[in-house]
Amino acid sequence: MSRLLPRRRLSSSAAASLRDLASLLSAGRFHRAVDLAKSLLLSSPNSPGATVPDLYNALAATPDAADEPTEQGGRRPHSFLCDAASALVVASARLCLPDGALRLLTLLADSGAGARAPLPSLSSCNLLLESLLSLGRHADARAAFDRLVAAGARPDTFAWNKAVQACVAAGDLEEAVGMLRRMGRDGAPAPDAFSFNVVIAGLWRAARGGDAVKVFDEMAERGVAPNRITFNTMIDGHVKAGDLEAGFRLRDRMLRDGPKPNLITYNVLLSGLCRAGRMDETRALLNEMASHRMVPDGFTYSILFDGLSRTGGSKTMLSLFGESLKKGVMIEAYTCSILLNGLCKDGMVAKAEQVLQMLVHIGLVPTRVIYNTLINGYCQIQDLQGAFSILQQMKSRHIRPDHITYNALINGLCKMEMITEAEGLVTEMGQNGVNPSVETFNTLIDAYGRVGQLEKCLIFLSDMEEKGIKPTVVSYGSVVNAFCKNGKIPEAIAILDDMLRKHVLPNAQVYNSIIDAYIESGATEQAFVLAEKMKSSGVSASIVTYNLLLKGLCKNSQIAEAEELFYNLRNKGPVPDVVSYNTLISACCNMGNIGRALELNQEMFSYGIKPTLKTYYALLNALGGAGRVHEMENLYQQMLHKNIVPCSTIYGIMVDAYARCGNEAKLEALKEEMTEKGIAINDTERTNFDLDRSIASPGDCTVFK
Repeated sequence: MSRLLPRRRLSSSAAASLRDLASLLSAGRFHRAVDLAKSLLLSSPNSPGATVPDLYNALAATPDAADEPTEQGGRRPHSFLCDAASALVVASARLCLPDGALRLLTLLADSGAGARAPLPSLSSCNLLLESLLSLGRHADARAAFDRLVAAGARPDTFAWNKAVQACVAAGDLEEAVGMLRRMGRDGAPAPDAFSFNVVIAGLWRAARGGDAVKVFDEMAERGVAPNRITFNTMIDGHVKAGDLEAGFRLRDRMLRDGPKPNLITYNVLLSGLCRAGRMDETRALLNEMASHRMVPDGFTYSILFDGLSRTGGSKTMLSLFGESLKKGVMIEAYTCSILLNGLCKDGMVAKAEQVLQMLVHIGLVPTRVIYNTLINGYCQIQDLQGAFSILQQMKSRHIRPDHITYNALINGLCKMEMITEAEGLVTEMGQNGVNPSVETFNTLIDAYGRVGQLEKCLIFLSDMEEKGIKPTVVSYGSVVNAFCKNGKIPEAIAILDDMLRKHVLPNAQVYNSIIDAYIESGATEQAFVLAEKMKSSGVSASIVTYNLLLKGLCKNSQIAEAEELFYNLRNKGPVPDVVSYNTLISACCNMGNIGRALELNQEMFSYGIKPTLKTYYALLNALGGAGRVHEMENLYQQMLHKNIVPCSTIYGIMVDAYARCGNEAKLEALKEEMTEKGIAINDTERTNFDLDRSIASPGDCTVFK
């Protein structure tokens, strides 16, 4: 038997240990033998992959391995060699050093039918398969399984499940499904719930929900009862695929037929409701949990806090937080960060800090993420004192600020135009071993661009490259925009060309900045040329691009050309938006073509585009100025019906119209309405110019914010 494997000489100390190992195996002390085998493998000067076959070879040569006559006159079975192989395989698997065990298995399986040494026990091979899977060696696990089958072994359900798991993990779902369907046939063991669960989970992860449902339905056909994991996997798959109702139907089936839903079931359903924005339905599910005496855990609250943070439900978040404290649920750092982020998004940063203090008092250890959330929150509401106070708290707990911390503070300072102080923080970053990120530089470039310090923008762009940070399209875009806002179009074009030379592809926003600058300077023709260059370079023009071009044509009173461009958009895309309509409506009104402007207003409704205050200003101003008071009043009522609240400028238009036509009764009634709404009559004169100037711009004017 020993001649089946190649031999190597063992050291004297290893030989002594080997004799002890053989004695333990002969005495049936398998677990002690495994421990000794582990020590031998770890102390081996050779790689374990070579040592395992050597140890087996040496054990096979000991007197304990020799066949002896039994009392019945037969020969003793090869239990010693089986135990020896099994002990070595188990030791290798437990050490997560499976290569030697794989080599031994190969040698034993390939030794030939006539003189084949006994294979390791099935339980030891199962442990090897599990070790291979835990190490991500899916192909090796599958190969080991196939080798066992080819050598005549009869793997049990556990081994088959591991082989199926290996196929799923490797992405070979067809083979996994095929193996599942071969189980219970041709001598293979029948599948259990685990077998199905592995395949079902893999199919859902691969976005093959339909196939997952088919495999789930096969369980009943094959007499395998789904367990909680099966149901939870199916519910999770349906929920993530957007079919919440299917998830709830399975929950109903669990309540009716069993097994009963557990906390995981409810957490999955709550997560689905939150992602779908159906927050009003979460309370009923929480009540159902309570009726089953089920207490939410920290993950439950994480799900709810995250959902509420998206819908601005700060009050409900605080209520749930109080509820969690009463129930004794420990809020961990992850859940805390979600809660604080939701409060900060709603501007309740001071309250978020109070919540943190409460949690710290009952044992929570704050993390860098938690402190960064508060710092960013304070910066967003321009409370720099609060932000720097949190920074000091962070440092007092010996938590080092990272680039996210500094970027939030730098952004906050730049928003307050405290750019020198922001630069000081960049210096501090370097002193503390924190490297500035591309976002750090982008923030400073944008800040200097907004205050017109164009030279500084270029310096920081150069500094980025010197520090090995490649400027992004955002970096260049901020510089381009800054030059455009200051009327330096040739310089902006030069930066655009530099981007292309450095293989930074400009996006639509970069081109739009220059196109807008051309339009503002009256160079509409150059704007169209650049738009064509943009498309030829592979950058799709956005609706903002076309709105700028529309504005340029309308400024030049080229209404026919503007209408042609507008309807090309309608036919070829991108689809005109409210800004497109407002631009054209305003131009028609300015040209005295009120009828066409009103037609465009009706067209907006037919395409489902809601008019804005700008739309009504242009139309009401034109109708009032033309003395068409009755139509003006009808349009005003339409505006109110659309829940658009009139501003002082709108009232001013109507006051002027009534005054010009001498309708004192309606004039007084309108002034009384203005007084009731707290709108000063004198305010009606102050924003007309600004509104006129902004009516055709792509963005909303500040008057309406």
